[in-house]
Amino acid sequence: MISPIVVFLALLLSTEVAPNTIQIDCDAVTTDLRNSTSDDLCVIVLNQQKWNISSLAQSSVMLPKFDKFNLVGVNGSFPSVHFFSTKTRLEKLLIYDSVMHEVQFPTILESLLITRSHTRQLIIENTDKHQYALHTLVLVDNELSKLPRIDQLIHLKSFSIANNLLEKVNLTEFGKLYELESLDVSSNRIREIVIGTINLLSLHKLDLSQNMLKSLPQNLGQLGSLETLVLHHNKLEYIEMSHLNGLTKLKILDLRFNNLLIGSLVPVLLPALEIVRLESCRLQQLDLHSIETPKLKKLHIEDNKLEYVEAFFEGVYQGAGLELYGDRNPWNCNWLQDKHPRVKFVVQQDRQTCRRFVKNVCCAGSDYATERKADRRLQVVQEQNRMIYKVLEEQQDKLRIKGGNCEMMGNRLSKIESTLGEIMSLVKMMAIKIDSIK
Repeated sequence: MISPIVVFLALLLSTEVAPNTIQIDCDAVTTDLRNSTSDDLCVIVLNQQKWNISSLAQSSVMLPKFDKFNLVGVNGSFPSVHFFSTKTRLEKLLIYDSVMHEVQFPTILESLLITRSHTRQLIIENTDKHQYALHTLVLVDNELSKLPRIDQLIHLKSFSIANNLLEKVNLTEFGKLYELESLDVSSNRIREIVIGTINLLSLHKLDLSQNMLKSLPQNLGQLGSLETLVLHHNKLEYIEMSHLNGLTKLKILDLRFNNLLIGSLVPVLLPALEIVRLESCRLQQLDLHSIETPKLKKLHIEDNKLEYVEAFFEGVYQGAGLELYGDRNPWNCNWLQDKHPRVKFVVQQDRQTCRRFVKNVCCAGSDYATERKADRRLQVVQEQNRMIYKVLEEQQDKLRIKGGNCEMMGNRLSKIESTLGEIMSLVKMMAIKIDSIK
């Protein structure tokens, strides 16, 4: 049911809207039209002609051919599927600053952008005859609490559902999107990411920033084509670097603004990694032992509590040089003396506030603080033990379930065996009776 509003449709030829674009702007409706006594629920004016929505939905109505269509300030619903079904040249539909709780779109559309429109549901039907042509889907600043049925959008390349109400994302729902290159689920309420067994061969960028994740998603290595992984502004507490094994093409890892401990239970190889961002993570200890990043070019560790970087000289990088961004850390002066000559410390701090410099870097203290070092290493070991315990607990639960299933099967087999025994007894009795009759 269309709400009783009046819509003004105008072909805009100004510099703000490109040619071949039609825009509906309810705020631009004239006073005469707003006070119209027409029985039409929605009146559209184009080139001094008027149609109501139902007549516009008919193929007999000829509108100028256009590539893009903008809906602005619509309060209610709009029959987009029927209205656009005959507009074969339509490529892009933009809906913004509106109130459209449900949106359905035609299969011919290639790009759909819905922003600030209070959208709660995107209707995607199961189409056997006609495939959706959509390759770009942007659903930003809306009220979506779950993913739409995106498995039908097999040509989708870019998908953004940022700033909505998602609490969980299951990437197995993306299993058929072999062309997907970029996925942005930032600024939601996500606490859990399920990856499972998937093969997203084209996925290059995954943005999980500004959510409520406390740990790295398991099976990240399944996303073997990933080049950029963004996790800043989450609730991450411990990063088990071995979860990144398998990301052989990863170039950028962004973990800024988390309260982090970093470690690894097994050797880690990230052969393509070039940029690591760890600013403002409250890091007191950074151990790069057994973490190999031969192409690392930039390491951002500004605004932490680091005195040194452990195992920094043991094959962390093998390139021509590494830029280390490390302002606002209480660096150890002796550690700076041993710093590899190919490591370029990028200085940005206020030199007037520093009392001592080593190799043009501000430092505070000369001892390695063995006790503090042991305490910080213990924290990492404790987190690793928690993670191991959690995995063992999960495995134990699985064994319990399997054991329970086996017990159930055993009981069923016992009942079947008992029933078969009873049947055999009856068969024998019947055979005896038959023999006695003979």
